[in-house]
Amino acid sequence: MIKRMANRNTVQSVASDLKSHEAKCEERWKTIFKETEEIKAEVSDLNKTLKMAVFGCFGFLGTLLIALISIIFPVN
Repeated sequence: MIKRMANRNTVQSVASDLKSHEAKCEERWKTIFKETEEIKAEVSDLNKTLKMAVFGCFGFLGTLLIALISIIFPVN
């Protein structure tokens, strides 16, 4: 005697579930890629700001060093 499985999926139901799943995943990936592009842009802007700040600080410290050296060793 062969037992039948009551909840056995058909090929059509599996195919329809797979299509639904693929559509949901595609939408999720679009959202993820959009958000990662926004994060990359923000990190890039932050990186530019940090570079400008570092160069500004080194420029300021260099100017102070030159000023101190010219006070200590005046040029006649």
